[in-house]
Amino acid sequence: MMFNSESSSIKKGTEVLKDVYFFSENQMLDCNQYLIRNEDTDELTLFDAGNGKSFNGLLNGMKKLNLNPEKITKVYLTHEHVDHVLGLYFLIEHLTTKPQLFAFGETAKILSKGDEKKIFPGNLGITARMFGVQIKPLEVFELTEGEAFEGNPNFSFKVLYTPGHSLGSACYYFPERKMLIPGDVVFIQGSFGRYDFPGGSLNQLINSISRLTSLDVKYLLPGHMGITDKGNQSIQFSYKMIQTATFF
Repeated sequence: MMFNSESSSIKKGTEVLKDVYFFSENQMLDCNQYLIRNEDTDELTLFDAGNGKSFNGLLNGMKKLNLNPEKITKVYLTHEHVDHVLGLYFLIEHLTTKPQLFAFGETAKILSKGDEKKIFPGNLGITARMFGVQIKPLEVFELTEGEAFEGNPNFSFKVLYTPGHSLGSACYYFPERKMLIPGDVVFIQGSFGRYDFPGGSLNQLINSISRLTSLDVKYLLPGHMGITDKGNQSIQFSYKMIQTATFF
């Protein structure tokens, strides 16, 4: 079984605020992706790599917005699951200059080892081969809790360790822009990430979402579904809803 190619599709791109671009997920285990442009150098920082099958769709979406893929110099991952990391292999193969890869803790270790079993969580019945990917070790810089990045003067951010959906889940918080990229920790409309995959934990996810409620967030840019400019309200709603979640 091979998933249908999405090479001719377009991941629809939108500039959600100046120099921040949102590319909505395609079908079949894909994720939302975000690009931040450095207005001084035109360099691009990508957050999450998608499932690989949507890679050409991302390129097509970037073309519509006059964004050059060759300007992608850094990729930050929110966690290690298939829908967020397989695109790395297409990205590395496609670009002339390979971007630096960054991930937190367990995610960095899994990608550095090329541990396919941990990239495909649980008994989903899928493999890298179905996505046209051969998993191999990658050079990944390991992030630490609270680490701050100020390379792009207009988009300084901090790394927050937020386990519960996966062992390597991390969020990227931009305090000056009141912007949060939480991966699959929280979504809009009170939704939150699954906690039944290996390495998941309801208690940890509750604690992680609780931590996010203390941030000042206007723009919430999650890994799936839509985005919102009512970030605080959305996170609070997710925290309220997870209180009713059931332990497995």
